[in-house]
Amino acid sequence: MEENLAHPSLLNPPEGLIIRAVTPADLTHVAHVARITWDATYNQTIAPENRREFLERSYQPENLADAVTAPGHWFYVAELNQEIVGFGHFLQRYHPTQRRAELVRLYVLPEYQHEGIGTAILKTGFAALAQAHMQQCFVSVQASNTPARKFYEGHGFVFHQNHGQFLGTQIVIMAEYTRPITRKDFEL
Repeated sequence: MEENLAHPSLLNPPEGLIIRAVTPADLTHVAHVARITWDATYNQTIAPENRREFLERSYQPENLADAVTAPGHWFYVAELNQEIVGFGHFLQRYHPTQRRAELVRLYVLPEYQHEGIGTAILKTGFAALAQAHMQQCFVSVQASNTPARKFYEGHGFVFHQNHGQFLGTQIVIMAEYTRPITRKDFEL
């Protein structure tokens, strides 16, 4: 689950937290975080077979490998006490006239949520997007995932629209949010 945070400015990340670019050696750990977090977050809203199929397809290390070094991708892990406890992945979205990005993945292990780790990943990503002259960042989250929606709203994302998305044998309603990338985002 994306981290729930009503007042993001009140939390400081845990001492010793490192946000760094993902490496190929991290991808197995990223898949582990995804499996644990997806099961905790979506066990009531996405059928088990659809979760399993999505995770198998999307989080195989070979399927993530291109995102490690490809231009237009910003992929980070959160490491605490030499353990990967979360990750975030931003990518450039094509648009003919504007520089846009999308946050396509942000997950923190359930036992490490509400500690500022998701916020630290976001700030790192926003700083990279600002340096790359991106103008806007999008994120889509399951519409029924209220904690995640509050988290993103607390970080300046504004609701844009709902849309349906097939996930295996079911349609999931997604809430799309957008946020400008500004000069303030250069600051970590």
